[in-house]
Amino acid sequence: MRLKITYHFLLLLGVIYTLPLAAFQSQDKLGDSLVTEAVKAVFKDPNKAISSALLIYENDAYSKEIKTKALMVVSTAYSSKRDYKKALDYIIKANEFSDKIDNKKLQIEILFRAGILYQQLKIYDKAIAYMEDVEKRCLNYRGSDEVGGVLASSYLVKGFIYKDNLNCDIAIEFFNKGLNEYERLGGQNHNRSIGYYNKGNCQLLLSEYANAKESFNKSIELANLENASSLVSFAEKGMAEVYTLEGKYSEAVSLLQSALEKSKPVGDLVLNLGIYKGLFENYLALDQWDDYHKYYDLFLKTQLEIKKSERNSVSVSIKESSKILNEELNEIQSTFKNRFYLIILIVFIFISIVFILHIKSRKTIEMLQKKIRSTQSLKPSVKVE
Repeated sequence: MRLKITYHFLLLLGVIYTLPLAAFQSQDKLGDSLVTEAVKAVFKDPNKAISSALLIYENDAYSKEIKTKALMVVSTAYSSKRDYKKALDYIIKANEFSDKIDNKKLQIEILFRAGILYQQLKIYDKAIAYMEDVEKRCLNYRGSDEVGGVLASSYLVKGFIYKDNLNCDIAIEFFNKGLNEYERLGGQNHNRSIGYYNKGNCQLLLSEYANAKESFNKSIELANLENASSLVSFAEKGMAEVYTLEGKYSEAVSLLQSALEKSKPVGDLVLNLGIYKGLFENYLALDQWDDYHKYYDLFLKTQLEIKKSERNSVSVSIKESSKILNEELNEIQSTFKNRFYLIILIVFIFISIVFILHIKSRKTIEMLQKKIRSTQSLKPSVKVE
């Protein structure tokens, strides 16, 4: 179960895979072209995408906008390698650059990217807050179709969050919302493939096997249109799970072997873990012991590598959560100090007013007493005989 709700993180990268492409309308055509090529390498070769994007960032001939886009590519590529610390470092740097340029669309995309990282770090309240901000900015953006892809992707991210919390009914609602927005805009085959794949996973968890097959087939169809082998691999693995649950073990093995072959250039550990798990379980059901032991050993080895990576991610998540808590504490302390000073000021004013009223009251009383004494002194005495 843990595997089913965590291995979509690489897919999540596909949500932003095409976002920078939509924003590349700078006068610097050469820089745009180079960044676009770096984006295309994110799925196939993350290390190449990182090195290419960093060369663009380090070149002073390019504008801050081009450099910002390059930093976004670096962050995305590090996320695909599950190095969330570096991914967060680079998106923060990209956000700093975006403050110096007048490109609200790019700023929205950076906020979206930051939200994804919080989701990957499982800081869900922060992720939701970012996605709400993104949605609000998208809906208020002049020419909303220009940011329609970001809006649709924000819906998918919300779906991922609900899926992580095993609330698949609500997750499917957001997946459908995102898919409808993508289809309205046209194109977006990568992201639609991701949406259908995750929708299929939710349907699988809800034991809706027929619907899950339909979603996985749609995911494969869309991924093939873009030659996105890694997405095909994920969808084939999902379809194989349906076959396994239906007792079609040979069909499941065939699909998993196909998925494994397509996953080799990507090198995603979580994807491979899921494939190895599916293979050794199905080979066990088929009494093919040699193949069972082969893939079970690969499963254990990959699981160990993932745990090492997860420990690093947990460390980053704890540090980030601590940072957020410290910021909130400082804000509370600042608010408390301001309120404390305000209360002291009010008390001081109140005491001052009471003191002034008291002084005035005493003076009034003294004046009345003086008047009474004066009146009494003027009153004629009565002689008694």
